[in-house]
Amino acid sequence: MQTNRTISLAIEESIKFLEFAPNFTKDHGEYTRRKWDGAWWRMAALYEMGEVSRIPKSAILRAKNLLKDQVWPIFIISADDHPISKSDKMKLDCCHCELAVFYMILMAYGCDLDKELPWIREWILKHQLPDGGLNCDSEAYTHSRKSSIVSTLPPLEAILFYTDREFTEQEASFLDEGARYLMEHRLVCSKQNEGVIDMNWLKPCFPRFFEYDILRGMFFLVEWSRRRNKPLPVALLREGLDRLNPLITAGGIRSGRQIFDPQGPWSGETFPLLEAVSSVDVVSPYLTRQLDYVIERMGT
Repeated sequence: MQTNRTISLAIEESIKFLEFAPNFTKDHGEYTRRKWDGAWWRMAALYEMGEVSRIPKSAILRAKNLLKDQVWPIFIISADDHPISKSDKMKLDCCHCELAVFYMILMAYGCDLDKELPWIREWILKHQLPDGGLNCDSEAYTHSRKSSIVSTLPPLEAILFYTDREFTEQEASFLDEGARYLMEHRLVCSKQNEGVIDMNWLKPCFPRFFEYDILRGMFFLVEWSRRRNKPLPVALLREGLDRLNPLITAGGIRSGRQIFDPQGPWSGETFPLLEAVSSVDVVSPYLTRQLDYVIERMGT
C-alpha cells in the first residue's frame, strides 16, 4: 500500500490540478470527462475517499455550471429526444451512471442540486425499467427492456444517500424496486442461468467511479434495509461474503483489480492519486470500511 505521505502528496497534486486546469469550459467539456485523468474523475476519487471537502470551491462551481449550461438534460431514446438548435447540439450527452456520480459528488460537497438542477433527480427516477434497474444503453428502453447492474447502482445510491427528508412515494418505489432487482440477481448472477455475469465483479476495486462490484451492491442493500426499514437479506449477504472470502484478510479486504487496468476494457491515462489508492492485492482501507459496515449490520 502507498504510504500516507504519498497519498497526501497525490491529493495535493489533484487539488492543484482542479484549481488551475481550465477544463470545465465548453471547449474542454469532453476532456473534463476523459477516462481516467479528467477533472471529474479526480473529484470522484476524492469523494470516494471521504475527502470531498478538499475539492476546491472554484472547481465545484465550474462543474456545476457545466451541468447547468453544457449538458443536454434529456436521455436520448427516441428521435424526439435529440437537441434541435445549433447550441443544444453542442452540449454533452450523459448516461445514468455518469450523471449520478456527478450528482453525488456535488451533493456531498453541499450543493443543493435538487433546487438548482432539479432535472437530474427527475432524470434518474424517470428511467427505471420494469425489472427494477436502469440501462445506459438507450436501446434497452425500446427493445430488451432489461437493465444493466453497472448502470443501476450509481442512480440507486444517488437517491438513497442524498435524500435528507422523507422519501416520496416515487423515490421509495424506485429504491425498493432497485433492491428487488439486485436481490433477484443475487448481486452478480444472471436470472436465466444463475451463473455469475462478470467474474470481475467478485473483485472489488477502488476507486470505482461508475464500475460495479459485489461489495458495492452489498453495501447498498444494507443501507437500503436500514433507511427504508426493510428486512436485511442476510442469506444473500452471507453468500456475498463467501464470494469475497479469498480477498479478506485479518487486516481487511484486498482490492482485486483496477478499473483502468491496461488489459481491461477501460484502459486509459491515470493520475497520481488514482495510482496511489488503487493498488491491487493490498488491503484497501476504503473498501474495508464498507465491508466492516456490512458485517456490523448483519450482526445487528
